[in-house]
Amino acid sequence: MVVARLFASLALSLAQGAAVGLALLHAVPAQADDVLEGTPVVRRNSLYRAGRQEIGVVFGTSLGDPFVRNLVPGAHYDAHLTDWLSIGADLLVGIGVDTGMKAEITTKVGKHNETFDMQTSRLALLAGGHASVAPMSGKFMLLASLPLHWDLHVNLGAGVASTPGITASSGGKAPPTFSVAPWVGGGGRIFLSRVLAVTADLNSWFISRTLSVDRNNQPPGAAFAGQLVFTAGVSFFVPPDLRRAE
Repeated sequence: MVVARLFASLALSLAQGAAVGLALLHAVPAQADDVLEGTPVVRRNSLYRAGRQEIGVVFGTSLGDPFVRNLVPGAHYDAHLTDWLSIGADLLVGIGVDTGMKAEITTKVGKHNETFDMQTSRLALLAGGHASVAPMSGKFMLLASLPLHWDLHVNLGAGVASTPGITASSGGKAPPTFSVAPWVGGGGRIFLSRVLAVTADLNSWFISRTLSVDRNNQPPGAAFAGQLVFTAGVSFFVPPDLRRAE
C-alpha cells in the first residue's frame, strides 16, 4: 500500500513538472521572437545598377605630362542595361597648367637663347561613348556598422579629342587637332546610399597631337600616343527603388 502511494505521488510530480515545462516553452518565444523567423533562408540580393540611370560629375587630371598638365572637369552618363553591363557617354574639358619641367626648360634656355619660346599644347576636349562591364561587386562593413555596396568595372570607349594649335616664335605653326580617340581603362564605385555613389576611374585615351615645339623652335607633326587621365566624382542614380535578383 505504501509503495503504491509512493508511485502515485511520483507520477503526479512528473506530470506537474511536464506541464510547467510545456508552459515555459510556449512562453519564451512570445517574449523573444527571432527577427528572421518566417523569412527565406537566402534573401534576394539588391541590384544597385540594373535598370537604372547614372548621372555623374567628375574632376580629374592627366598623368605623366612632360610640359602641360591637363585638369579635366566634366560629366558622364550611364544607362545600366543589367547589373554588370552599361553604355554611356563622357565629356571632359581640359585646363592646361604648366609643369615644373617646362618652367625649368624655359628658365635655363632663356638665359642663353632669347629667341627660343617654349610653346606647348594642352587638351581642349575629350568626348565620346563607352561600354562598361562590372565583373566584381559586393558589400563591406564601414566601421563595423554601415554596410556599403561596391563594384569594380572595366571601360572601353571611343570618341574625339581636340587640342589648340601651336604658333612658334620662329613662325612655324601646328594647326589645332581634332582626332578620333579610342580609350580603355577601369575604375570603382562605392554606393553611399541607394541614389548616391562616389567613383574613381583611370583611363588611357589615345590621342593625335603635337606636345610642343622642338629644340629648333619648330612644331613637329602630330603623333598618336596614349594619355592617362584620372577622374573622381559623384554619381546620382534614378529611379531610387532597387530591383531584386531572381
